[in-house]
Amino acid sequence: MTGQENALATWIDDFLADLENANRSPHTRRAYASDLHPLAAFHTGPPQAITTDTLRRFLKTHADLKPATRARKQAALNSFFTWAYRHDLVPANPMAKLDPVQRDTPKSLALRRDDIEKILAVIPANQPRDRLLFRLMFETGLRVSEALALYVEDLDLTLDDEHVIVQGKGGKRRTILLDDSRLVAQLRIYLKRTGYQHGPLFRAQKNSRGGALRYQSVHQQWQRYCEQAGVACTLHQLRHSHATELVNDGVSLATIRKRLGHKNIQTTLRYAEQSDEAADTELRAWRRQKGNP
Repeated sequence: MTGQENALATWIDDFLADLENANRSPHTRRAYASDLHPLAAFHTGPPQAITTDTLRRFLKTHADLKPATRARKQAALNSFFTWAYRHDLVPANPMAKLDPVQRDTPKSLALRRDDIEKILAVIPANQPRDRLLFRLMFETGLRVSEALALYVEDLDLTLDDEHVIVQGKGGKRRTILLDDSRLVAQLRIYLKRTGYQHGPLFRAQKNSRGGALRYQSVHQQWQRYCEQAGVACTLHQLRHSHATELVNDGVSLATIRKRLGHKNIQTTLRYAEQSDEAADTELRAWRRQKGNP
């Protein structure tokens, strides 16, 4: 690596360090790193000499990627050069003159409750941890990272006011009502059987009194259950399905946004798509309230 390449790599490392100091999530920092470090290998001149044309040629090497992936890489570059400009490292943000990638219209990733129940039904009774974990994710819309980070101390199972405190993206905490009686019953039984009084709620079986589960293990287990049930479903689709079910049941987008921990309502709109039947029902109710036949 030349000194010039090293200078750009140093800038990127400093940018990532600032993100860490700003309490940005490890996932976000890893994504930025994977999108930015290839630029240091692509550009062999001084980093101050990077122009819009340089970035245009760099982004062209990603032309075969999906629009959403290319849009993410553009966003990473824009954030980086905005930071570089703010620190007087470059005279201007060279990304400012590039048009953003137009994303494809997202398709609903929601599954019907019946399909998800088929998957949950194949989980053996002797796997109460898995039965609870996946039911919890579906009934609350938790991200898998949020579910795996739960501690027993985050639960409040006060009768008729059961809820959980969740540590979301950016360290933001939110309270989620546990409003499904079947889920609450599973939680009570799980805690009674395991005897857990503090520490991680979901633990690796080979170390049941120790550390929390890893994402890779959970992903592999879920895919195995999906194959047994004959239903294709990703872990993240549990979140999509929960949001869509709430929309179809008439819950407001503002409430869904708060429950899912979204920063803005536009993200919620991408997750939830109301069915035609639910939309028709809502319109008929509105018309009745207006006094029209």
